[in-house]
Amino acid sequence: MVLAVAQVSLSNSHYCLPLTDPSKLELWVVILLTGACVLLAALVSALLWKVIVHRQRRARTPSIEIALQVARKFSYHELSSATNNFSKDRKLGAGQFGEVYRGELLGPLMSHQVAVKRLMRQMEVRTQKDYKTEIMTLGRISHRNLVKLVGWCHDDGELLLVYELVTNRSLDEHLHGSERLLTWPERYMILRGIGSAVEYLHSSDDNPILHRDIKPSNVMLDGDELVAKLGDFGLVHPGQGSSLRDTVMIGTRMYMDPVCMSSNTVATGLKPAEVVVQQQGAGGLLSNTLISAVQESYAKGELLQMADERLNGDFDERQMERVLLVGLLCVQQLAPPRPSGNKNCRQLTLPVN
Repeated sequence: MVLAVAQVSLSNSHYCLPLTDPSKLELWVVILLTGACVLLAALVSALLWKVIVHRQRRARTPSIEIALQVARKFSYHELSSATNNFSKDRKLGAGQFGEVYRGELLGPLMSHQVAVKRLMRQMEVRTQKDYKTEIMTLGRISHRNLVKLVGWCHDDGELLLVYELVTNRSLDEHLHGSERLLTWPERYMILRGIGSAVEYLHSSDDNPILHRDIKPSNVMLDGDELVAKLGDFGLVHPGQGSSLRDTVMIGTRMYMDPVCMSSNTVATGLKPAEVVVQQQGAGGLLSNTLISAVQESYAKGELLQMADERLNGDFDERQMERVLLVGLLCVQQLAPPRPSGNKNCRQLTLPVN
């Protein structure tokens, strides 16, 4: 009897320890391997996408550290000390991107006067791109009629640019806020300096550099000789083969081309007109009115009557006529007949026959 029970128990032992179905096991293995492959492919794709995006961003916006090759890097502490903690009595003015302060860099042998532009924090994303562009561009160019970039700072969330200090105020102040009247030889020399600077920028390294905000308040006059120095850049430096028409422009609208905002031509034309015609300032003519007045005088054959009355006729008529004609050519409303900015600037720098 006992033997019989044992036999039954042994014969029915497969009910206690069931064997796994081989087909189900294979299915689970396939599912797990497929899931692992899909997950691995997703991780690899995400990694490749991140690398590509990172490289594209680096290509579009150069690292600030690259600027070490072209300009000196300052610490925030150095510039804060140089400007007396950016005190109000050191403030020289304010612009579209920030404020400018007079600074004094102390050296072992002598001190050095500089202008420190402190960019506004709330514009950080847009401004950083312009900031890097300005460093990379100004750091590699040099011209007598351009304000020289001395260095830069990117510390504690602050963006700062350091320039040579130009001591004799802006052209705008001399034209409209100074007791001393600029003589015609001085005005003509200033215009030729501006023209030379713009021509240099437009022909730099086969890729034109656009200032984007050419106006009297951005032209500084240096020393007793009143050497014109173009400053306060908001720059665009298109890459090889890029279109100027596609670039983003930042500047004072009345000085920008109504046909193509990427051209400096209209600003180059308004500048001569403003220098030789008494306007702007308090109650003066605005840009459109100025253009119309010069065009009307030209049509009547009375172009020289547009000369600043404060000069009392004390000017070279051929030079005056050339300046006003170049201004008119620059502000033609139709782009095709309008000569390039380079040709206009060259006309200002050539001697009058």
